[in-house]
Amino acid sequence: SSDVCSSDLLIGLLIGSIITGIVVHKADSKRINKVTVSSAETQVILTTMNGEGDNRVSDVTDFEWVEDQDFISLNVPLDDELQEFVFLLSKSYNIDWTLVMAMIECESSYVPDVISKTNDYGLMQINKVNHQWLSENLGVTDFLDEEQNIRCGIYILNQLFEKYDNVHEVLMAYNMGEDAAERLWLGGVHSTPYSEEITARQAEFQEYINQERTGEENDN
Repeated sequence: SSDVCSSDLLIGLLIGSIITGIVVHKADSKRINKVTVSSAETQVILTTMNGEGDNRVSDVTDFEWVEDQDFISLNVPLDDELQEFVFLLSKSYNIDWTLVMAMIECESSYVPDVISKTNDYGLMQINKVNHQWLSENLGVTDFLDEEQNIRCGIYILNQLFEKYDNVHEVLMAYNMGEDAAERLWLGGVHSTPYSEEITARQAEFQEYINQERTGEENDN
C-alpha cells in the first residue's frame, strides 16, 4: 500500500510477526494480496451481465443515472464528478462511499498517477501482483485511470466484505493482504493505525455531510 500509511509495519514488529516477500494471488481462492506490508445529485440503478439486481455481486458492469438527493460532495482535492462516481459505484455494492473516500485519501492523497515503491498504482493503490486477475475479471486496461482504479478498489473491498464482518479486518486485508492480516489476527491484533486512520477520517466525512445536509434543510 501507499507510503502514506507505512506506519502499519510497526504493528507486525510489535507482535513479532515478520511478513516479507511476495504473496502470489491464487485465483481459485480469490484471496486479496499485496507484495509487502508497507504500506451530484444522482442514484445508480445497476444491472449485471445476467440481469440480476443483487447489489453485492462482484460483476457489476453498467449503470444508468437518475435523480437522487443523497450525494453531497466532500471538500477534498477530487473533482465532484469523480466523487460522484465513487458514490454511485460504492452504493451499487452497498459500501459506504465515505469509507472509500477515506481510503483514497490515505492511500494516495488523491493523486491519480502515483506509483509507490512497492508497485501500488493509482488512487486506491492497486498492487501490481493483483493486476492480472483484476484485468481478467473487470477488463481493466489502465490501472492509473481514475475510474478503472476506483472500480478495482471497490471490487476488492466488496470481496473482502463478503468474507469479513469487521471493517478493521477488511481494511487490514486490503492494506497488507489476507494472509498477512490473518497472521496479525491470530496474534490478537484486529486493528492497525491504517484501519483506525481511515475509520476516523470516514467519521469526519460523515459529519461533514450531515452538517451540509442540515444546512440545506435549514435553507429550505
